[in-house]
Amino acid sequence: MAKPNDGQVQQVGDGQNGARSSARSTIARCAVSADRPARPYEVRSERVPGLLLRVQPSGKRTFYVQVARGKRVRLGPAGVLTLQQAEARARAVLLDPAAATKVKAAGTTLGEYLDDTYGPWVQARRKDASGTLARIRAAWVKLLDRRLADITSTMVDNIRTERLAAGRAPATVNRDVAALSSVLTLWVKNTDGAVHPLHELESIDEPDDKRVRYLTPDENRRLRQALAERDQAGKEARERYNVWCRQRGKPGLPPITDFCDHVTPMVLLSLNTGLRQGELFGLTWEAINLEKRQITVLAATSKGNKTRVVPLNDEALGVLLSIKPPLAAGLVFRSPKTKGQFDNVKKAWDAVTKAAGIADLRWHDLRHDFASQLVMRGVSLYTVQELLGHGSSVMTQRYAHLQPDHLADAVSVLVAR
Repeated sequence: MAKPNDGQVQQVGDGQNGARSSARSTIARCAVSADRPARPYEVRSERVPGLLLRVQPSGKRTFYVQVARGKRVRLGPAGVLTLQQAEARARAVLLDPAAATKVKAAGTTLGEYLDDTYGPWVQARRKDASGTLARIRAAWVKLLDRRLADITSTMVDNIRTERLAAGRAPATVNRDVAALSSVLTLWVKNTDGAVHPLHELESIDEPDDKRVRYLTPDENRRLRQALAERDQAGKEARERYNVWCRQRGKPGLPPITDFCDHVTPMVLLSLNTGLRQGELFGLTWEAINLEKRQITVLAATSKGNKTRVVPLNDEALGVLLSIKPPLAAGLVFRSPKTKGQFDNVKKAWDAVTKAAGIADLRWHDLRHDFASQLVMRGVSLYTVQELLGHGSSVMTQRYAHLQPDHLADAVSVLVAR
């Protein structure tokens, strides 16, 4: 059976009785199939206008009936409902869509709402939608089977107290509550008479201990040395392989002249541009202008959802020139396994920091190092804010204490009275 893909809705044709029978058998087969598609898809039935089956990558199958443009009513999961039962429910809903929608809204659980409404809504609006949905499901697993109308601030407060007792940081718990609150906000907005249960729930006080970890001169030297030794080991391994090939009359691989792989270029670019790891992973050659010596970080790949331009210093420019392929297009860094975008470089990073003897250094600290070095050399906080892409000066203020003699200069304006 041909299956729709790319998240598109499969529209099954009508017309003749044979086409109707085919449509019915298609949705029936999809309802009992065990396939797990790469992307969600939908199969519509023309036996009952508006009835459809949505199939998720997880294999979950759910019947819906569309009652208006952009508005659906969830009928229930395939397996629990037969196709005949789904058809009967769909016809009942279509007789009085307003009443059915109201009843459904009152009885919708958090888990159902995430699947049916909030999930598609947030996917269309936020780059980190998948992470947001995963956070909500993990943090509020005890509420997934609760009706939205039954969720109270006391329930939420009890769960967050349990999470704090289990060692979760206050900042993490506050973000969890904010994520849940956004779901409830959308529900309240679209449900007559609903009241937001968390509107009076106060955030937990967070200690002001935001970490600013940057490299000492000795750590910088050791990190670069570890990277250089790693690249040299890669070059030597490639040469040994090529010698082995030549001895057997086999073609070898091109010798390595600069970097053995992606790790050193990524680290050096991070140190010299302050790009976030996600921005680095999504960096394309089209966003780089080597002549103007600048990188344009597009809003689509920026956490702050704002386009900014980052200049390239000599080292950053040299790195990009050394790795630029003859036909530079698409991603600058491609995963050797998937040939697509990286999602992490944790294994390589852990090995490099261990070889350098640097404890407790996260990749994000390279961004802190970029900002810290600028501030310690007298660059204004406003300029650093622009380079980092911070939405407000609050985030950049964490580097204020690194300004040379800024406190002494401030009090020096006072004179004896």
